[in-house]
Amino acid sequence: MHNQIIPKVILHEHVEGSITPFMAQKLADKNHIIFPNSLCYQANEYDKNEFKNGRYRYDETNFVEFIQTYDTVSSFVKTPEDYYLITYDFLYRNAKQGLIYCELFLSPYHICTTEINGEIIWNQERFHQTLEQMDKAIIDVQKEFDVTVRYHVIGVRHLGAKIVYDTLRFIEKNPHQFITGFNIAGNEKAGHFDDFQDAHQLASQLKLKKSYHAGEIDSAESIIQALKHGANRIGHGIRAIENQKLIQELIDKKITLEIALTSNRILVNELHGNIYNHPVRKLYEQGVRITLNTDDAGIFGTDIEKEYHIAQTVFQFSRLELLDITLCGIDAAFVEESVKVRLTHYVLSLFTANDKQMLQQAITDKKYHFAIIDRFKTYQELL
Repeated sequence: MHNQIIPKVILHEHVEGSITPFMAQKLADKNHIIFPNSLCYQANEYDKNEFKNGRYRYDETNFVEFIQTYDTVSSFVKTPEDYYLITYDFLYRNAKQGLIYCELFLSPYHICTTEINGEIIWNQERFHQTLEQMDKAIIDVQKEFDVTVRYHVIGVRHLGAKIVYDTLRFIEKNPHQFITGFNIAGNEKAGHFDDFQDAHQLASQLKLKKSYHAGEIDSAESIIQALKHGANRIGHGIRAIENQKLIQELIDKKITLEIALTSNRILVNELHGNIYNHPVRKLYEQGVRITLNTDDAGIFGTDIEKEYHIAQTVFQFSRLELLDITLCGIDAAFVEESVKVRLTHYVLSLFTANDKQMLQQAITDKKYHFAIIDRFKTYQELL
């Protein structure tokens, strides 16, 4: 592969899930919390080249253990300043690897609620302070790297429709310029998308674009439901491969799937822990728009460079295809049109003479799905 760095996009990363073992230790020390010995592998027990920031110890075939690890790690985050540290750490690490655009998922419920006598209290000041710290982290990373960041607000579906709706009501009262997306996440098997009617409508009123987690643990039907309720993108969505009619709908509506290879290998039972079972290549070749994402970078021991590398080495994505994946990510980004135009032109400015030749050849040979050829023709016009 051409050794020039490929610009990368992340549309799917949960901010608490980005905490690496090294960062978790730092937070535990800072907040005087006991760091369980069993949480991570010892220095001599894992490959440091593969896990540069330490490695959590959990049974990869056990979803419950993954969630317990996630909860333990999240519990080390106590103050708005902690959100500065984790946001800065994640963005800096990935920007160094060519990240130019990122959407971070944050859960107001986790950031700023407390329960008093069975009533959920939303702490506005804590929320503002937290976002202020995250904004500050972005600005500090931007001193060194040209990376653009936006936020998604998460409604946690297994907490019930009322909490999901209340989350959006809270955002209605506490808007923020970087909050451009609304996400329904959490346990996919908990609740049907029909149960969240009020939230779907309020998100539309607030002009928040929707990216809903679907078709990861649950079937292709969950993706159909997410689209019915106005999802502009699908978090994961790999089960679309089961349904040819749905694949056609994804192509027709230009719906982008936020694929997370490492995360899916670990969490999706149908893949049996084997990355080679992942349908990413089939989805791409059938014309579906995909992006590559980290999901919970710290917990899974990954970063954006690793995800692009897996796509390249395991699934034989060419440099041109990876550039296409990045450009699909920009096109699907929940960001102002002017930013999309700027980022698109930036990526196209990195096309080498060889890339342009490959592009021309792909258009002439017509070996790709027509949806991909259409994109390639657009790039060619802009070059």
